[in-house]
Amino acid sequence: MTITEMPPAATDDADADTLLTRASAGDRDAFGAFYDLTAPRIHAVLLVLTRNATRSALLLEEVYVEAWEHVVARGVPRCPAWEWVSLIARRRAVASI
Repeated sequence: MTITEMPPAATDDADADTLLTRASAGDRDAFGAFYDLTAPRIHAVLLVLTRNATRSALLLEEVYVEAWEHVVARGVPRCPAWEWVSLIARRRAVASI
């Protein structure tokens, strides 16, 4: 998928929030769709911050494990899903440097 093929951000925001809400009820398919929607951009953020492909791939996995554990245990975060998963990624990237 290229940047020009990506859906508009407003749709992504609503979709991500909806998918994360469904995932908080234990819906693994919704979390998988959330991953598919958000992971490419989150991976790009990690690559920029770490400048290391191997490290960013490992961190990406950690980000989504943390996200899954959080939504199942504590529910949906108070901020938009994109912001929340981005914050997790940035925190993990900075901690790994």
